[in-house]
Amino acid sequence: MSAFESIATESADSENQNQQATMPEDETATSELAEATAEHSEVAAEDDTAEQLGEEQEQVEDLGETIAEESAGLTPRAARLLNISLSRIVGAKRANKIIATENYSNSRSAQEDAKQIALEGIKETLKQFWEAIKAQLKKFYNKVKSFFVKVFSAARKLKDRAEKLQSKASDAVGTIEEKSFSFGQTKAIAVDGKYNDPSTVTTGLNNIRKWIVANLTVQKSDKYESVIEDTQSAIEKVITALVKDFKGNEGKGAAGMASAGSTFINSKLKEAGVIAIAPLGTMSSPDSKLVEMYSGGKTSTDKVTLSSALPGGKAIVSIEATYSGKATGADNLNETIKIVKNTRLILGNDKYTPRDVTEGDVKTLTTSQIDKVCDDVIEIAESAYTYEKAWEKRDKFQSKLEREIDSIIKDANTDDDVDSRAQRLVRQYAEAFTASVRRRTTFESQFISYALNTASAMLNYSERSLAQHKSK
Repeated sequence: MSAFESIATESADSENQNQQATMPEDETATSELAEATAEHSEVAAEDDTAEQLGEEQEQVEDLGETIAEESAGLTPRAARLLNISLSRIVGAKRANKIIATENYSNSRSAQEDAKQIALEGIKETLKQFWEAIKAQLKKFYNKVKSFFVKVFSAARKLKDRAEKLQSKASDAVGTIEEKSFSFGQTKAIAVDGKYNDPSTVTTGLNNIRKWIVANLTVQKSDKYESVIEDTQSAIEKVITALVKDFKGNEGKGAAGMASAGSTFINSKLKEAGVIAIAPLGTMSSPDSKLVEMYSGGKTSTDKVTLSSALPGGKAIVSIEATYSGKATGADNLNETIKIVKNTRLILGNDKYTPRDVTEGDVKTLTTSQIDKVCDDVIEIAESAYTYEKAWEKRDKFQSKLEREIDSIIKDANTDDDVDSRAQRLVRQYAEAFTASVRRRTTFESQFISYALNTASAMLNYSERSLAQHKSK
């Protein structure tokens, strides 16, 4: 079942509610972290559904344009083919209402009537897509809230665990009885495939600490939201002009605004890209297969760079959508809107073919290395749960953004004289900005979950190492 068909058939009563159940105090940091990780899997699933909705909306828009180009009307054969395509997106029942193939004939007038009926059906379906997108965003953010409730609690317990281990390490002598031991979480701590070098794995954890402390802050979150808001306001002015005078042909005023505003808008988006990431080491250009995978295909011109290798075979991937500067008018605006959506951060594999890291022996950490690990874990945990303030503001920000976008969507949908091309731009504008904020939120929650899980694995490594030391 398509994302649209699934969401469109759900009742409002069945939508996920925000469940902020309190966690029992006697649960360990490990079990709470496991629950938070499981919760984030559901966040990722809702994010994927939202992405699918955006793709399905574009597919319906393309079908609408195909129907509009059928100058002679819809023949029975064309209707059948379009019905099949539409059924895959919105479901057979809804598609049959829009393109009822059994009612088509070879009559020229009947075919012209069929075309107009189909176009009206497509138009109404596209209006419903925004409602489906809003419903999906609600489900997504409810899952994110539930995730953060668990992860903030788990982070506090992880900090307590690190502080206790640090205290125990200070009571141990430097003599190590076993120089190495078997460890089952080598894949989680390995950096660039290496896990038997304490310096490499502890540096990997420290790099996570540096990034999370530098980037997941209220200040950085505020800066990101400010850039998005400025860009959104600039594009909204052009969109509003398009809705008013893009009727049949490009309105010169709106087209001029689109071109004139591009410099400001794209400089703002570039600024957003700069503040999005404090690099870890030298940002590098990955191999062509990895670029193709992250950018979206061979024809994509998006710029892809990776941070230094992080534990678990991961890296922070910066994807910066490029701007040609050649488009004019509404095409210029369309290009800018795509940049809003496609410029993003993800936590991904640092190699196209992930390394095969199996369980093996690790070297016993010294008490000073254990102390350093505990320092990093404490800082990571504190950064995670102090981010709660930034998340609360983000939650309000996305709600405000959605209300503003909803207003312009409704204006476009209620004006029958608005050109279909302008309406498509309005929809793309709405989907791009909501997707940008959603993608940012997904990345931040994903990175926090990853950072805490890596920190937990490093604490396990440290605890096992301490067991190899003599006590005072």
